[in-house]
Amino acid sequence: MKAYDYIVCGFGCAGISLIRHIIKGPLLDKKILVVDIDSKSKNDRTWCYWSQEPAAFHPKTSPLQYWDKIKIIKDENTILKQLEDLKYFHIKSSDFYKEAFEIIQKHPNITFIQDEVEEITSVNDTSAIVKLKEHGDISCQKAFTSIPNSKKPGEDIIKQIFVGWELNFDSEVFDPSSATFMHFDTISNQATDFFYILPFSKNSALIEFTTYTKGGMEEEEMENHILKYLQKYYPNETYEIKEKEKGCIPMSTLPLAPEDNYDSVVYLGTLGGCTKASTGFTFYNIQKHCAEIVQNLEMKIPVRSSFGKEKQRFNFYDNILLNIVSKWPNELPGIFYTMFSNNKAPIILKFLNEETSFLEEISILMRLKFNIFIKSLLKYERH
Repeated sequence: MKAYDYIVCGFGCAGISLIRHIIKGPLLDKKILVVDIDSKSKNDRTWCYWSQEPAAFHPKTSPLQYWDKIKIIKDENTILKQLEDLKYFHIKSSDFYKEAFEIIQKHPNITFIQDEVEEITSVNDTSAIVKLKEHGDISCQKAFTSIPNSKKPGEDIIKQIFVGWELNFDSEVFDPSSATFMHFDTISNQATDFFYILPFSKNSALIEFTTYTKGGMEEEEMENHILKYLQKYYPNETYEIKEKEKGCIPMSTLPLAPEDNYDSVVYLGTLGGCTKASTGFTFYNIQKHCAEIVQNLEMKIPVRSSFGKEKQRFNFYDNILLNIVSKWPNELPGIFYTMFSNNKAPIILKFLNEETSFLEEISILMRLKFNIFIKSLLKYERH
């Protein structure tokens, strides 16, 4: 049986981020196997984060794309918020993948295999076995995985489902200085549906339709919502679809990874608790979790699979909102609109990063309408 120090199962955002953190320190000579069912040659995701400067993990070879203003739109009302000393940075997944493979080529101790992970078994605290469809069983000291156990989250879990089109227009129709975080529009029938718009230039943008749902929505229906949006706001304009992306993010404060008796299997990304349950933001938390994992590996202390457990109050805030999404979905647009309207953007983004103090959180919450939150608290359920 082949053996490695570490096996990284899944070479998406979390797997790549872990490798990048490992090679920055004393673990860079570890024998590492990376496995993914996909070749990672396509641009299949859009990742964004807010920061004062481009982060160390930002691809160096691609043009720097960012916005210093964000919009929240509800019906006919628009809030335009300055990010002040922050910028909202954009990363194309294809650039992230490309740079990751360039890194692997410089480190002969890191091997990439395109294969399907069938099973991961923890033997004890220092040994795990990864079963691959084509390459069979491979052993390691630690296995890191971001691959969900099933293709679809359970029906009882609220999900954020999205479909996005990157479009090139013949005319200049966009304002590239501001990104639209949420545009709640009456095009669809559900109050929890919104559009997310990243304008890359005056004639190109990513337009994404997103919905919160416990059930599901067919891709064709979601694309029809994008078509209706384009017909409503850009009538008679001609465009071409450059690329498409889609995804499904479980929105839950409950553990998504199975309980494991040993420390030899570590969960990453959404499985590792990195997804902000109320908004779906994951990218920034992945970086913090991977840095923590590598620090613990270097110090030879147990590695936590679950990220952010020490901040239970943020889980509580998220769960209050998810309870509203589940029971009173029509309230959601007003909550986000009021939150951004009554607070400066940097403090809201700090709150979404779960980096605010308790006093700062009280200040934010005091500016919201209390009725629906009290209602959610009185009929509290975990989601």
